[in-house]
Amino acid sequence: MKKIDQIMAELGFNKNAPDSTKEAFIKHLLAHSGIHVMTPSEKKEVLAHPERVKPLLKKPEQLSFSFVEDSPQVNKSKKAVS
Repeated sequence: MKKIDQIMAELGFNKNAPDSTKEAFIKHLLAHSGIHVMTPSEKKEVLAHPERVKPLLKKPEQLSFSFVEDSPQVNKSKKAVS
């Protein structure tokens, strides 16, 4: 059985990286698993400047577009004029 530090090293975690990089790495892993959390530096920023925080009213959603033309086909053939 592997220890957590071995698993993290395999995933690319660097113990000597700046704290902000470590936070971003772990936050990315959590977000990828469907868990969304605030990092300690984000919490400090919110506490320092609560007026800048804009709460999300609903979860963002992925937009999708259909590139199939929905309008009926118009006969574009024209007769040649001589």
